[in-house]
Amino acid sequence: MDVIKFKPEKELKTLWLITWTVWVVAGVLLLTPLFFIGIESWIALTSIFVYILILIPVLIWINAAFNAIEYCIDDEGVKMKGGAVWKKHVTVPYSKITNVDVTQGPMQRYFNIGTIHVQTAGAGGQQGQKAELRMNGVRDIEKIRDIIIKKVKDATYPLGSTGEEKIKLAESVSTKDSSHAGSQVFEDILNELKEIKVLLGKREEN
Repeated sequence: MDVIKFKPEKELKTLWLITWTVWVVAGVLLLTPLFFIGIESWIALTSIFVYILILIPVLIWINAAFNAIEYCIDDEGVKMKGGAVWKKHVTVPYSKITNVDVTQGPMQRYFNIGTIHVQTAGAGGQQGQKAELRMNGVRDIEKIRDIIIKKVKDATYPLGSTGEEKIKLAESVSTKDSSHAGSQVFEDILNELKEIKVLLGKREEN
């Protein structure tokens, strides 16, 4: 089975940066009224400075977290590794996968990326809400989803040449068994007819 490894598209990092930029702007706008409610201006400036200072590590984390993400589809299942600080490795075997969903928000559609949700029986939810594994920032979401679904089907119903041979063998055995059963029935009927003939012959003699 071919091994498929890929990383999220760079647009995912751009989307994360835009999201946090919105939070920064919103926070500054919320803190700005401090200048007009009688609070010392230095207190207001300090609050804004501290707020922005706290967000700087977040921007560093975004770059590190993006670089750490990697997805893999191999013969064991669907895998993901990541984590900027705490390393995370997730493996979902094909035998446990019950559903594969794709989602695209407005911004994701704009950047032509999406999210694939790999669900298991114990992690069900609406549209991948509680997915066991999420593949964010995927460009060809439909193609990747179809690949995973095919792998699941192949793992669940392993036909191939070996499977076909097993099916033919089963059919052959079934046919032989049926023929044997049919001949046995005819043989039993023949024996019963012979016994009836003998009984009728004895009755005629008497």
